[in-house]
Amino acid sequence: MSLNIGKNKTIIFAAIPILIILILVLYGVISQVVALGSEPPKVVLERPDPKYDKCVRDTEYMRFHHWQLLREIREDVVRYGRRGEIGLNRCKECHTSREKFCDQCHKAVSMTPDCYGCHNYQ
Repeated sequence: MSLNIGKNKTIIFAAIPILIILILVLYGVISQVVALGSEPPKVVLERPDPKYDKCVRDTEYMRFHHWQLLREIREDVVRYGRRGEIGLNRCKECHTSREKFCDQCHKAVSMTPDCYGCHNYQ
């Protein structure tokens, strides 16, 4: 019985990509099944300074759309030189600690904001 090495190489080279794809698909399925049973991380934020009675927008808006507001403010200042009463410094008046406020949510959703490349927010 002779072995046909050329034929075996073809089978091996065809099997390797199939095995890699199978492993990736299984990994995706298993990670989704594991994620279904896990709870999202509980985020505890620093409460704003009590001397400020309300934010520039309601809580629900700020939770999901604060980045849009900050981007609009940035556009007004950088592109048009217009400075309004709302800005990052206004946010810092109430939310005094970046680590206890901004970073808590951003870490929970694995997001790195680009605000702090230009702005110092201790």
